[in-house]
Amino acid sequence: MPVEESDDELMVRIREGEEEAFRVLVERHQDRVYGTVARMMGRAGADTEEVAQDVFLRVWKSAGSYRPEGKFTVWLMTILRNLVFTQTARRNRRREVEAEDPCNPETGETFTERQADENHRSPPENLIFRELEQSVEEALRALPESQRLVLHLRHTEGLEFEEIMKIMGMSLPAVKSLIFRARESLREKLSGYLSESK
Repeated sequence: MPVEESDDELMVRIREGEEEAFRVLVERHQDRVYGTVARMMGRAGADTEEVAQDVFLRVWKSAGSYRPEGKFTVWLMTILRNLVFTQTARRNRRREVEAEDPCNPETGETFTERQADENHRSPPENLIFRELEQSVEEALRALPESQRLVLHLRHTEGLEFEEIMKIMGMSLPAVKSLIFRARESLREKLSGYLSESK
């Protein structure tokens, strides 16, 4: 059984223009990239797909300057952070110019397994779950993007503080402070719902 190539080994081949190595790297990381972009942008859709593709396009273009000095995923997530922050800033500027259509709210599903899960719950449980899910999603969307990203990197991706520091370009105290503020903000935003559901 052949040994699976590391990300760094694939990047060496990509630097030499090997498309097969790039395909393997994309397949290995596409779920993580797409999921993080969708979480940061608040929905799955054309914008999410475009930014996720741009992340991998940047990986291909930057292969020549890649140096395996740390974990590949930290480098990858740093690219993702830069592109997502640029895209959300652009989208926010566009929203300031164009009035949003109140009849067309964001309806992208965040949890793709929702339908399957609903089949295992009673109608009252489904209602409670949907209300909680919606409350959490709204609270997350209301967070500043840097807080949203550090929570995702820490709790969904399971990254270490040192890795998050490199991705965010921050010191350890700054990252911990950002995570603390994000958690406190979520707790505050969800306190009404959580106290009612006890």
